[in-house]
Amino acid sequence: MNNQQTLRQGLENYYRSNPEFTRNRDLQLGWLRIPWRDLQRHDIMHIVTGYNTTIDDEMRLIGFLLTGLSWCRPWTYYVQNIGSAAEIFWRSCWGQAVGNSPMPYRPLDILRFYLTGIKQGLRVHQQIDAYMDPATVMDQDLKTLRQTYGIKNAGAWDAK
Repeated sequence: MNNQQTLRQGLENYYRSNPEFTRNRDLQLGWLRIPWRDLQRHDIMHIVTGYNTTIDDEMRLIGFLLTGLSWCRPWTYYVQNIGSAAEIFWRSCWGQAVGNSPMPYRPLDILRFYLTGIKQGLRVHQQIDAYMDPATVMDQDLKTLRQTYGIKNAGAWDAK
């Protein structure tokens, strides 16, 4: 791993690997609209946590964001977080494939992934400011960011 990789470099790698991802606009997920600023923070947290974009890691990240970020944030964030998890859980209950997975996940697996993320978020050394301006951390190296918050890196987006 390149220990000097910045968040900006990790995010560029992430978007290069996922050119179809929504950027600079809101996303509609079922009945839920997610604003771009929240999507950007979500994508940034993919880089910081090292979670990839498979449904199991997406669910872990959504759970992590529920508990790893400061609780002082708009109520709509909780609706987005829990609503996203509920939407994916609901689809799995009906045997529908979700995201980039060709096969449906079992509902209990979806819940297990989400709870794993919640537990990881509860173990951070310092909660992440939900209102943090991404520009203030873009040029920080990932190793320092992870150490500051006590985030265990899953390794998906680091330069090889």
